[in-house]
Amino acid sequence: MVDAITGFVVGKIGNYLIEEASMLMGVKDDLEDLKTELTCIQGFLKDVEAREQEDEVSKEWTKLVLDFAYDVEDVLDTYFLKLEERSQRRGLKRLTNKIGRKIDAYNIVDDIRILKRRILDVTRKRETYGIGNFSERRGGESNLSLRVRELRRARSIDQEELVVGLEDDAKILLAKLLDEREYNRFIISIFGMGGLGKTALARKLYNSEEVKRRFKYRAWTYVSQEYKTGDILMRIIRSLGVASAKELEKIRKFTEEELEVYLHGILEGKKYLVVVDDIWEREAWESLKRALPCNHEEGSIVIITTRIRAVAEGVDGRFYAHKLRFLTFEESWKLFEQKAFINMEWVDEDLRKIGKEMVQKCSGLPLAIVVLAGLLSRKSPSEWNDVCNSLWRRLKDNSIHVSTLCDLSLKEMRHELKLCFLYLSIFPEDYEIEVEKLIRLLVAEGIIQGDEEMMMEDVVRYYIEELIGRSLVEAVRVERGKVMSCRIHDLLRDVAIKKSKELNFLNVYNDHVAAQHTCCRREVVHHQIINKYFSEKRMNKRMRSFLFFGESKVNVKTTTLNMKLLRVLNLGGVHFIQKGDITLSFPDVVGDLIHLRYFGIADTRVKNLPGFISNLRFLQTLDASGNDSFIQKIDLRKLTSLRHVIGKFLGDFLIGDAMNLQTLRSISSYNWSKLKHELLINLRDLKIYENYPWVDNGRVRTSYFLGTVPVYWGSITRLRNLRVLKLEATATIYLSLESEEVKLPRLEDLILKDCDLVGGKMSISEQGFGRLRKLQLFIEKLDELQIEEQAMPNLIQLKLSTKVQYCHLVIPNRFRAFIQIYET
Repeated sequence: MVDAITGFVVGKIGNYLIEEASMLMGVKDDLEDLKTELTCIQGFLKDVEAREQEDEVSKEWTKLVLDFAYDVEDVLDTYFLKLEERSQRRGLKRLTNKIGRKIDAYNIVDDIRILKRRILDVTRKRETYGIGNFSERRGGESNLSLRVRELRRARSIDQEELVVGLEDDAKILLAKLLDEREYNRFIISIFGMGGLGKTALARKLYNSEEVKRRFKYRAWTYVSQEYKTGDILMRIIRSLGVASAKELEKIRKFTEEELEVYLHGILEGKKYLVVVDDIWEREAWESLKRALPCNHEEGSIVIITTRIRAVAEGVDGRFYAHKLRFLTFEESWKLFEQKAFINMEWVDEDLRKIGKEMVQKCSGLPLAIVVLAGLLSRKSPSEWNDVCNSLWRRLKDNSIHVSTLCDLSLKEMRHELKLCFLYLSIFPEDYEIEVEKLIRLLVAEGIIQGDEEMMMEDVVRYYIEELIGRSLVEAVRVERGKVMSCRIHDLLRDVAIKKSKELNFLNVYNDHVAAQHTCCRREVVHHQIINKYFSEKRMNKRMRSFLFFGESKVNVKTTTLNMKLLRVLNLGGVHFIQKGDITLSFPDVVGDLIHLRYFGIADTRVKNLPGFISNLRFLQTLDASGNDSFIQKIDLRKLTSLRHVIGKFLGDFLIGDAMNLQTLRSISSYNWSKLKHELLINLRDLKIYENYPWVDNGRVRTSYFLGTVPVYWGSITRLRNLRVLKLEATATIYLSLESEEVKLPRLEDLILKDCDLVGGKMSISEQGFGRLRKLQLFIEKLDELQIEEQAMPNLIQLKLSTKVQYCHLVIPNRFRAFIQIYET
């Protein structure tokens, strides 16, 4: 895996040589030499890792390479940090810049030459001890477009395949879910060892059409080993989908007891289905059951999944405990065939024989079977024997283990794909990962290198889909053919965490971690223990990323964020307090993190966006979602690298060169009218949100209101790359089509909510929305809606408000089969 780190650093050197060439003239040749040597060493590393067991000498040499690669990264990033700090100086301090720049230039020359001597020493040690057998250059030859074309060839299969062999289980449990004689709150417990498909089976039941028809109220939540009851209750409330966004903002502030009462009130007297995934202890159920009413005559059901029989059978009340079995060989082979042979036109008997030998050793465990199939689906028939021989040398208890298969998959991946997999360990156990957020994080980390031909976000998405195709990641929510959320199985996550720690790539900080990792590149804190983390005054100047997941209050005085090389800072859910109250902003030290690419402050209850945001000129993503509307002036004109801006920005909103901007949600119609739309050529996701009059704690505050102006369709049709457009208002947003015909050929989602259409007529032509898949029209004043017969050939969802339903409606018959009418 060290080759993944060296590959990442090689790419980083290349980027610096391209982007900062003028600054590096004095060491350009030396950096090129370092890059070449590291590229060659990557080949040796692959040879070392290909061995069944590394000897101690190879392990020590590999550690030398890892330390060296990280030191190269530190030297480059520290040098450019100093340059950037000098460029921001004002007044008398600027007089020292010239001398300081010369000192910095001398220092980096010395540092690079020291690194050159070190890498030569590393190479000599390899030769002396006969490490590796390098015969040809490894990796890196193919350009990005070629690699992505390779990824495109094998797209992910839907996760339904995981329930192969569990058809009888599904029928038994579905019958119990649909039994009209059931009353009270009935509990179904699905239990069995990790990897048997408990979650997949529960999800199949949850998403079945019969279950959807019977249970109007459905919710899904996960528990895992580390949990907080309030978080679980909040996830159930969100999943039910009955609370408005405004209501969710309000109840986020509830105590655990208040959340119990609120959820109980929603479900009282209702027929509901709640899935509680991955419970590890009976106490977790005890803490939840009070919020789930018995509903004596409604027949509500709770499904629990767990690995532990005592938990499955230890629930009170009426329950059915269902133990999952291992697959038979015939079922195992069917599951394997679905995936392993997907890229083959013809399969001979010899290949089937090899495959059956390997499947037999998976002992009927579905997770092991699909990971094996994912590995082999990328191999040519001539390579299957090599995989088989390698597995035979790694058998444990005469079986193939999931961790072994994961190791083999990782060994033959490109370094970018390896790092993508390791990065998944930042998320908590059983966490449903929002793919768009994962993409933004990976882009900010700089893990995947790009070129001018493809948008970086598209490249990262293909890598995620590659991991799904290899069955190392599971697609959870798929909409309109696109994976919206994913999940990594606990057993595979354990492998990722272990390897991340070995590489100093990432450390998950929890109550069981006592030692301080002063050289780890990324640290993640989950749940409430963030206070403990900060109270230890941990200082790691080499850290590149700090991420928090959960919800917690933190005293501002205890925060230590003086890590100037940080690229990613995710503080979502952290509530900074000062003198007992939630503060309105963040510690000023964050303004010094000028290397920052990702700043996540979602769900922090912050009232004002900090002024220091203008210092972060390399910032790519600003995620302030889940907070109240920002009503103060926000000036982002210096941030020319912005790619994604997310929040509610209702005050004056200023952006400069927006050529890189892809996501903008949401701003007011007034602010939209002030932007230079012709510069937004890469904008893909746009939300315009109107909140008038602006209300705070029940008091109408119109002094902050800038005034509504119509949203002119002409300003939107210039956005040739737009994929998602949403216009939403708490009162009314005015849309002017200027002409009656609506066109936007690349748009996939169009949502118009609480809009007042100027003119009252809308016409969608054959050329209007060639790629549109989702259309929602909740329009107040619409006299006529006309859709041409061949328009929107890819549409799969059409939602109209009751008012739209009664206008003059001319639509093709093919849409009437799935049209949905909603009260407004």
